[in-house]
Amino acid sequence: MEAKEILEKAKLFFNDLFMPPAPPAPPAPPAPAGPTEYDLKDGGKVMIDKLEAGGIVMIDGNPALPGDLELMDGTKLTVADNGVIAAIVPGAPAAPAAPPDFGAQFSEFKTLAEEKFTKYEQDFATYKQASEEKFQQYEVKLGTASKVIDQLLQLSQVLVDKPAAPADPAATTRNVFKSQEEISKEEEAEKLEKQMKSVFK
Repeated sequence: MEAKEILEKAKLFFNDLFMPPAPPAPPAPPAPAGPTEYDLKDGGKVMIDKLEAGGIVMIDGNPALPGDLELMDGTKLTVADNGVIAAIVPGAPAAPAAPPDFGAQFSEFKTLAEEKFTKYEQDFATYKQASEEKFQQYEVKLGTASKVIDQLLQLSQVLVDKPAAPADPAATTRNVFKSQEEISKEEEAEKLEKQMKSVFK
């Protein structure tokens, strides 16, 4: 490689290194907007490139015939030869939307809230009645259990107070007849046993 060629390459290298980059190319201009489709009041459709005098009206790909057209929004067009718009009359502006009827909305909300509240009241009444019935059942069972405990305590006391049987029957030959106290205790025990049976019926 000759010295001159080397110097040229070095020059290009340093130019690329220190020279600012070239500005970006300007963006391409936007493509022209295509025609817009509009609905006619008579039910047809038209394509218009510009909704103004000088615009072109196309129907089914062909220039509209001379005459008057009315768009769905009330805009009236006078079309000349080759579909060119000769005159345009804007339609009447749309009527402003009616303000919301807050009274009706509140009434609807109130009705819905009252229905919900009535349902909650009914559910609560049903739950309350069921709870009261359950509580009454528990009261009955608790009363029964209390009676059983009382009878058991009385029976236990009778059995505790009842004298134990002698170990040797031959040793008690003189006590052939039971004392009145023993008979009374046995009768009381039998009576308590009958009462307990009646409790569990």
